[in-house]
Amino acid sequence: SSGINAEWPLRPGVMVDKLCVWMGGILGETLNRENLIITIRNGGPLCKLADYIQESVDDFKANNEDNDDLPSSAPQGCDFTCGVRTMEARQNVTKFLDWARKLRVPESSIFLPDDLLKLKGKMNVVNTLLAVARRAKDCGMAADIDAPPKIANAFIGLEEKFGKKFDHTSKAFGSQKSELKTVTTTLMSGSAWKIVQQKIDAILQLPGKPSYEIFRV
Repeated sequence: SSGINAEWPLRPGVMVDKLCVWMGGILGETLNRENLIITIRNGGPLCKLADYIQESVDDFKANNEDNDDLPSSAPQGCDFTCGVRTMEARQNVTKFLDWARKLRVPESSIFLPDDLLKLKGKMNVVNTLLAVARRAKDCGMAADIDAPPKIANAFIGLEEKFGKKFDHTSKAFGSQKSELKTVTTTLMSGSAWKIVQQKIDAILQLPGKPSYEIFRV
């Protein structure tokens, strides 16, 4: 199979789903986990992707200094209709990877040509594409492919759900109970989740009730 579901534990699925939507919008294709690798295998779509991103790179370079090392053009002379086992396909992929390096995608995130051409490392290909999307975003292109943290929602509705038992539990936090209600996506030292981490032992050691009863409905 050319799909990547079998390797899914290696990468949060939501990020790959977002990647498929983002790339599909650029390429005019309906992409998903099953057909992503098949669609881009001859490297032609990757060159089209680079060509689209290059427009944002050009604008970024025009408005920001010290970025002359960024690519000055997208891959040239690509063959968009070649077979996946042809030399032209290998040249397409190589040109895209050379362009990605100039885009400052870390070498550690660059897949090998055979990872795609011979399906030896499909998730390596996905990792490179995610890195390319992030660099495109750095250059001003809309590319929201990273999964947001879920911790911010951990305490939404907690007081309403547990009522007085939440009041009992909140005693472990002293005067910081109000901070538990603050919704934040940043794990700062004073954020609600950090407070929980720092004082969870106090919760588990509250007098009078076993810890499991504190959170029972």
